[in-house]
Order: sequence, then C-alpha cells, then structure tokens
Amino acid sequence: MVMFDLAGTTVDDSVEGVPLVAVAMRDAFKKHGYNIHPETVNKYRGLEKKDAIRCVADEVSQTDSDTSSVVDVEVIFKDFKDCLNKHLSTIKSEIPGTSDVFLKLKTCGVKIAVGSGFPHGVVESIVSTLQWADLVDCLCSAEKAGHGRPHPAMIHSAMNYFGITDPRTVVKVGDTRADVEEGKNAGCWTVAVLTGTQSLGYITESNPDFIINSVKEFPDLLLNGKLQ
Repeated sequence: MVMFDLAGTTVDDSVEGVPLVAVAMRDAFKKHGYNIHPETVNKYRGLEKKDAIRCVADEVSQTDSDTSSVVDVEVIFKDFKDCLNKHLSTIKSEIPGTSDVFLKLKTCGVKIAVGSGFPHGVVESIVSTLQWADLVDCLCSAEKAGHGRPHPAMIHSAMNYFGITDPRTVVKVGDTRADVEEGKNAGCWTVAVLTGTQSLGYITESNPDFIINSVKEFPDLLLNGKLQ
C-alpha cells in the first residue's frame, strides 16, 4: 500500500501562486485583525489544520505586541473552513503525472490511499474534482481518523481498511516533515517529494528514507526494488 498526501504532493493547490492552505488561513486570521505571512503557515503544512492554526496562533501571540486577547482557535478554524470552501473550486489540477502514477501502481497490484490534514469533506471534493474515484482505493483524513500528523492514525486506518498488518509493506509519500514523521511513527517506508513549499534542507532534517523531485519518479523507486 502507498499512502499519498494531497496538497503539494499529488494536488496543485496554488491559488494565484499561494498555497490554498496559506490563503485560507491568511483570510481567516485577517478576519479577526491578525496579519500572517504564508511562510509562517508553510512551516506547519502537513499538520491537521486545527493543530496548524494553533501553532500559527502561538506565533501570533508571541510576536504581536498589539494582541490584546488570546486567539480563539475554534473560531479561526471555523472561518478557515469557510475560506477553504470558498477557494476550493479553483483547485482543479494534479501535480503533473499523478494519475499516471496511480494507474501504473494499481496495474501492479498496489493499493492506493490518500491522506490529508484537510477536513474529510474537502478530501472527498478534491478526489471527485480530479476524477480519481476509480484510482484511489481509500480516502483518509485527520478529521475522520481522529488524529493529525505526525500521529500515524491515518496510515493505520488505511492499513486496517486493506487488512495490512506489516508496516514494511507500506510507503508514505508526502511533501512535508510532518508527512515523513507520520510515516516513521507508523513504521513504514517514507518518501519525501520536493513539489511542496518546504525546502530540501528542512525536509531532510526529518530523515526520510528517500527524497525524489516529484511523484512522477515514485514508480521507478518502487518497481526497481529499492523499497524492500
């Protein structure tokens, strides 16, 4: 089984050059008078989105001397979901080659799962928009699994779905340190891709088993026997 992340790994989530998560989070915080930079959000990409908001809110509270009250994470999260849904219709493209990768893996008998820190309804919407219903065997989200990355709940959920017990027959592919840490916590192989917003140096610190430029290179990595 291979568990693929969505935004930045298999999905082009840019909105006018800025990642969807950063746009939605920026708009949600701005609604309450807080200005945040996309780079702040990028550090926490891969996390369950309420956890990411909590991390950003902590930074806001520490750096904004004009902050007169504690940032309400629950309120920001609600507004974040509204902003996310507002911009979701602009997300219509996959990372180049993703569908071909899915098809090649399925032809070889590999089970395909996707997992995301997005709310589950957003995961379903993205898979539907990109017409992956016949390619993806299992849809996972932190919301549905009950825990966000780096907790391995989403990977465990997919393994249970397929009846897989050996984590060394599982690969996690993602574009963030949180993805790599999730895979390591599940005991499976970890592959980092460089199509997201986190730098090579930053991702390397999480010590993934392999680093590739994009998902397009993944089948060669798997089918050449390096993940055994």
